[in-house]
Amino acid sequence: MKNIIQYDELTWPDLFSFPRNIPLIIPLGDGYDLDLLSSALGNPEDTVFLPPLPFGWVGSGMEVSEELLARYISKLIDSLRDDGFTRVYALAPQGTNLNLG
Repeated sequence: MKNIIQYDELTWPDLFSFPRNIPLIIPLGDGYDLDLLSSALGNPEDTVFLPPLPFGWVGSGMEVSEELLARYISKLIDSLRDDGFTRVYALAPQGTNLNLG
């Protein structure tokens, strides 16, 4: 991953100028190994990171049910896919089972 683009720093025209196959990542928390992630995604030139969700999963300090968290993230993913993006991923801490498919 050569260029990490922060979603919250983009304008709508910026976002819609990106190719629809650019990876979009929704991280739950932070501290992920970006080299490992890049490899898993096929070493893309650019990757867009949405703002991390600092709450919701077990151990976050502000836990909600996995069902509610999964529904919320699923809606975010669906919205981005409705905009034509084909590579949208949620990065969750180990042991989190969101069944997002």
